[in-house]
Amino acid sequence: MKKPLARFLGVVIYACAVIGWAEESILQVVTEEFPPYNYTDNHEITGMSTEVVKAVLAELKINADFRSYPWVRAYKTALTKPNVLIYSIGRNEKREKLFKWVGVVAPAKFYLFALKQRADIQLNKLEEAKQFLVGTFRESVREQYLLQKGFKKNVNIISYYDYKRGLTMLVNKRIDLWAMNEMVAYYICKSMGYAPDKLLRQAYFFAELSPEGYYMAFNKDTDDTLVNKLRQGLMAIKDKGILQKIHQKYVN
Repeated sequence: MKKPLARFLGVVIYACAVIGWAEESILQVVTEEFPPYNYTDNHEITGMSTEVVKAVLAELKINADFRSYPWVRAYKTALTKPNVLIYSIGRNEKREKLFKWVGVVAPAKFYLFALKQRADIQLNKLEEAKQFLVGTFRESVREQYLLQKGFKKNVNIISYYDYKRGLTMLVNKRIDLWAMNEMVAYYICKSMGYAPDKLLRQAYFFAELSPEGYYMAFNKDTDDTLVNKLRQGLMAIKDKGILQKIHQKYVN
């Protein structure tokens, strides 16, 4: 067999093997408890982003094993294990080359929230927030962004591992500002018995921070064939109107 033909057949066989793996094996998918995007209800992982990811996999007829971990563990798993898919993950400069990005699964807006009664906190630019104490979730896209902008842990940033703890700290005035996703902040408020419009004020909008929204992404060592396959699946459910219907369930 001539070498060019042999190389061509080798590529075809390898591609078929990858596609076959995606269809017949179980894809490992990791996420966290981050309602309303992804959360566990009656022992099943659901939420806006989860519904989108499941719709993509159903479109492609790919079986998957969904696991909800604390964010740091989910993030580390996707960083270190090939063929692991993670969502909902914000995209920033630090993470850009750490993952292979499939596409946007859900809209997202990020703010520094202050208590509505804190009239003394008026921010025209992010630099002005450095005089206050900001609460951030450890290794979140928001914390990474603030650190990149010159904020420092234990100086003007306090990290925590529990999302509700951030709101508790704000209410108890242990922090001045709460760096949080808008939908999640309001969800947490309601779950803790607060009226978001009466408790919180959007003190600063992170316009540059993952403006497209939350993504699903693969470990960087995942084969491009599998990554592209999911990109096509995401485009397919978008073209069919499935993506928009899922978003409308949670946004409206």
